[in-house]
Amino acid sequence: MEYTYLVLEDGSIYKGVGAGVPAPMAGDLSKLTIDSAPCGEVVFNTTMGAYHEILTDPSYAGQMVVMTCPHIGNYGTDTGWDEMYSTVPPCRGLIVRDLYDGPVPPGRCSLPKTLTSWGMSAITEIDTRSLTIHIREHGACYGVLVRSADIGKDREQVVAWLQTCPPMSSRDFIAQVGTSVAQVYDAKVAGGLRFVLLDYGVKRSIIEALVDRGISVVVLPATTTAEEVLSLTPPVDAVFLSNGPGDPAVLENAIHQISKLIGKLPVLGICLGHQLIAHAIGATTSKHKFGHHGGNHPVRENGTGRVFVTAQNHGYCVESETLPPGTEVWFVNANDGTLEGLYDLERKVISVQFHPEAAPGPRDARYLFDRFIAFASGESF
Repeated sequence: MEYTYLVLEDGSIYKGVGAGVPAPMAGDLSKLTIDSAPCGEVVFNTTMGAYHEILTDPSYAGQMVVMTCPHIGNYGTDTGWDEMYSTVPPCRGLIVRDLYDGPVPPGRCSLPKTLTSWGMSAITEIDTRSLTIHIREHGACYGVLVRSADIGKDREQVVAWLQTCPPMSSRDFIAQVGTSVAQVYDAKVAGGLRFVLLDYGVKRSIIEALVDRGISVVVLPATTTAEEVLSLTPPVDAVFLSNGPGDPAVLENAIHQISKLIGKLPVLGICLGHQLIAHAIGATTSKHKFGHHGGNHPVRENGTGRVFVTAQNHGYCVESETLPPGTEVWFVNANDGTLEGLYDLERKVISVQFHPEAAPGPRDARYLFDRFIAFASGESF
């Protein structure tokens, strides 16, 4: 009998039932590339729902998502919840314990049908608790979905194929997820500031959070030079660096361009944008063992001691001990003490590692968009 399997690069195997687009037969895997197979770095997300927003988040490019919540799909999907601006999400696959395929509210589509329309493969009826514990203990690693009638026989060739995949730290996903042309989003309230947003895979909700607060947003490709930003007419008031996938250290040209903008305009950032700011001022980043992915991560604000529950999705963090003199730690993760935010009044940079747009997740930190705007306006911090 044929089953669908999740095979990890360390040889671990999880048997389940396929959903969405059928996974390739194990024997056909050698004909596929890492970008054409349902293959990616396997990470887990602790959010209870919001699977649509998670799967359409461009920051999941090159990754497969394990939902730790056991029952997924019960309220369907809706294109109005898309976080991507493309038609197909860059996430490489979905892994769940129980995939719901029953009736959904009028006007919505079932998750299995949506997965098929996206061309995405999924696996259900596997022990996601065991898989999550494995990732916590051994770290995130590559995995691939395959069908097989005899996985014991096929296992060796599947693992050998996985071990040929390039390391995540060497892959640049930005061209897949960012815009290639300039786009303008008008503020919903007139009279506000004008930001240029460099798009490394921006979430729709970030732009919505800005325009809702009276900010006109000019979205430019990630390859835009500092000179092009500074020559915009009319001029912009600040540079906003978006979220995005992958290792920030790979993006050497982006870091170089950002370094030339710092000191000339206020530079703000979220997630990958935060990491790129850190690199541009001379700090470094390192890879988490299994990352922060979920809607229940507490962060503590230095100075006030206030704690906020935040939405997070990142596999790398800024090493606080490498920050240059004058750059202050703004937020730290209350669980593991890693850096979650920074600011530098002289260099005019401010950024957070987590997602204040809260899509999906708690809304504790949405006020930070007002702090960003005030900072860009020159108000005291």
